[in-house]
Amino acid sequence: MTSPVWLIAEREFRTYAGTLSFWAALLFGSIAVGGGLLLLNSTHHASAPVHIQLVSPEVAVLPGAEAAIKEAGALEGRQFVFGRSGTTMTIEARTAKDIRLNFAPDFPLSATGRALVASILERDDARRRAANTMPLTVHAVLAQQSPRPGNERGIARFLLMLMLWLTLTGSLGMLLQAVVRERATRALESLLASAEAWQIMAGKLIGVGGVSFLLLSAWLGSSAAFASIAPQTGLASAIISELVAPVSLLRAAMIYLLAYAFYGSITIALGAMARDSASAQNLSRPMFIVLVVAFFVTLAAAIGNMTSSHWLLYIPAVTPFLLLLVPAGAIPPAIQILMLSVIAVSSCLIARLAASRLAIKDCGPGLLARWDRWHLRRTDGQPFIGS
Repeated sequence: MTSPVWLIAEREFRTYAGTLSFWAALLFGSIAVGGGLLLLNSTHHASAPVHIQLVSPEVAVLPGAEAAIKEAGALEGRQFVFGRSGTTMTIEARTAKDIRLNFAPDFPLSATGRALVASILERDDARRRAANTMPLTVHAVLAQQSPRPGNERGIARFLLMLMLWLTLTGSLGMLLQAVVRERATRALESLLASAEAWQIMAGKLIGVGGVSFLLLSAWLGSSAAFASIAPQTGLASAIISELVAPVSLLRAAMIYLLAYAFYGSITIALGAMARDSASAQNLSRPMFIVLVVAFFVTLAAAIGNMTSSHWLLYIPAVTPFLLLLVPAGAIPPAIQILMLSVIAVSSCLIARLAASRLAIKDCGPGLLARWDRWHLRRTDGQPFIGS
């Protein structure tokens, strides 16, 4: 026998997956995500050249160093202009046949590109010298690159956060309407006769969550498909490689599930308190305001300095979005588990409250229970049993 949870989940999924608006969001959202990555990739190639300053007491090595940097930069889709300003690379002559390249932390080449500069210098020197002459040895000091808001990993994490926020706000609206629909048409009483309140709640969460998961999968799949069309050295391909990394996806999926459970439980609790769509919108407005504030707080953290807003990570309403923005290794695993555990415990407590609000007969004494009794007595014209 099929569980009531899956029957309710299937009904909710069919209700929303069969609408024209769902397929429009699926199609146009996929095109927007993939097309945005292609535009980002082309914009990256068309960006202004980066200014480079070479510092060396040996003037003779500067032309060769410039040529090597240009060649390595061309492979990464970058253009450089050399002068007396910009990020620096210092060339130290240790011996006549041994030099050292010191790259600045913000030097606009990857670790592979920096090592390639050293290899190109050695190659060009070998071409110029006779076979019996000692070859030039170049050491590339691969300084750790400082994190920047615009790097590939940072953009990939921000895109994951943005996808979470978009799918979450959309799914919460559908979830609210699903609960209010049952309440307004008085179909909830019939459901309560054949299923328990927690089963109704779980079925609606799973059904609406399945619609959101399908949308999110389509968006990620379209971005990967469009990135395969773009040049493999572009920014879009680098972002996709970060998005589809197994560890990154697993961590993002866990954070998304907890965020959906947290806000979804709040939505069902608010929907159970409402009597129609108008009252549901009024009750849910503060929650959506919190979501908007959480988005702008996360956006400010992505643009500015994240270290100054670390304390916001401990607020459950903002925790999922900021955790997606922060690199996995930036916070100790024990602290991350603690943050996610707080969200999970909060979700369980709110879900219990939401289930009690769905089952009116199980409401304990209190202001809300008295309101239910008075409202039913006023609308039905008969006294509520137990009043």
